[in-house]
Amino acid sequence: MDYYVSPLGDDSNSGLSETYPWRSIARVNATQLFPGDSVWFKANQTFVGNLRLAKVKQGQTDKVCVVTIGSYGSDRATIDAGSGSGFTAKDRGGVHLVNLNFVGAGASKNTGSGVSFINTLPRNSKLSDIRIHRVDVSGFKYAGVNFIAQPTDNSWSGFRDVKITNTTSHDNGDAGISCIGPWNPEQKGYAHADFYIGNCSAYRNAGIPGKVSHSGNGIVLAQVDGAIIEHCRAYENGRLNDYEGGGPVGIWAWDANRVVIQFNESHHNRTRSSKDGGGFDLDGGVTNSVVQHNYSHDNDGAGYLLAQFEGARPFYGNLICNNLSVNDGRKNSYGGIHLWSTGANGGITDTRFYGNTVYMTKSIDGNPAGVDCSSEGIRSIRFHNNYVHTDGKAVSIRGQANRNVVFENNTFETNYKFPRAPIEI
Repeated sequence: MDYYVSPLGDDSNSGLSETYPWRSIARVNATQLFPGDSVWFKANQTFVGNLRLAKVKQGQTDKVCVVTIGSYGSDRATIDAGSGSGFTAKDRGGVHLVNLNFVGAGASKNTGSGVSFINTLPRNSKLSDIRIHRVDVSGFKYAGVNFIAQPTDNSWSGFRDVKITNTTSHDNGDAGISCIGPWNPEQKGYAHADFYIGNCSAYRNAGIPGKVSHSGNGIVLAQVDGAIIEHCRAYENGRLNDYEGGGPVGIWAWDANRVVIQFNESHHNRTRSSKDGGGFDLDGGVTNSVVQHNYSHDNDGAGYLLAQFEGARPFYGNLICNNLSVNDGRKNSYGGIHLWSTGANGGITDTRFYGNTVYMTKSIDGNPAGVDCSSEGIRSIRFHNNYVHTDGKAVSIRGQANRNVVFENNTFETNYKFPRAPIEI
């Protein structure tokens, strides 16, 4: 069935045509949507409320129960969530959101997330076939788009086969796009699998002051096995993060396997604390992942950070290649490329850097370096065929004497004459 919703409709109508549409989000929430059903909101109109999908009935699998929610007519409809969440789907897959705006009351007034998918099912249940396309999300306290795994048992239930494309998430609190699951480094497994994020933007997600963890991220994936983030932009995130234990990053992953981050731009990300505010990051427990062909510039923190915190799973088999960093490390003491490790679970190991280019000038508010690999918690690091250009005032490299790093055929140029115009790729 196709159901239509319009401000000129009536909830007593059948809702089965543009001529006899429903009027409210409440009417949609009260309807059991079956496999193949669609709900269409009239474009260029605003609907006040908090959209929710009921749990799939027993016997209906997420593979066959695909429900589409979008706009009809030219342009997009807007869901005005006020102080609540814009859209919530709990314990169900097979959901496609297309051509919609979700608006909250503002990060300081709202109490929810924009678009939330939550899985509380037991026994390693992976809900699948989630599509978010041409959606704009803003004004929510937590994430604009959020995937949360909270299984009722000690399993790896979560989501798989998720595609987020041509979506913009901005002016939220905690993050633009996020996925999280149960952190259990003592067991093998991941809550989520096979995520694709392409041609998306995450900006001005400022952070939540007083939150006892990092906040203000652009795009952050955790507990995922297999993900691609490409052709995305993350900028001006994190300025309200005041947590001293860690900070936000434009685009990053942690506790994850087989993640590819490529062809993205991340810039002017900030932090109010002494931590992070960087462009890109592979963090605690990331394995077999690639960061390539990205552009990072003008961030408070590192352009490309690799970090291994205490208690994280092993960190190995990663590749950082053919990236560009221009004037990152504007605050604190980060490098354009920066390694930091406590040595947990062997530290950062078996990692290669090649073909990367770093341009670095002195910063008023920081003590940046082109490259910082001075951390002792690293081993089997190969750094070759990279190019580091500094203005003679910024440090070129920290840790060149580190015996755990092999340097081969790199170019370190000081007193580089920087052009007046911005460096472009």
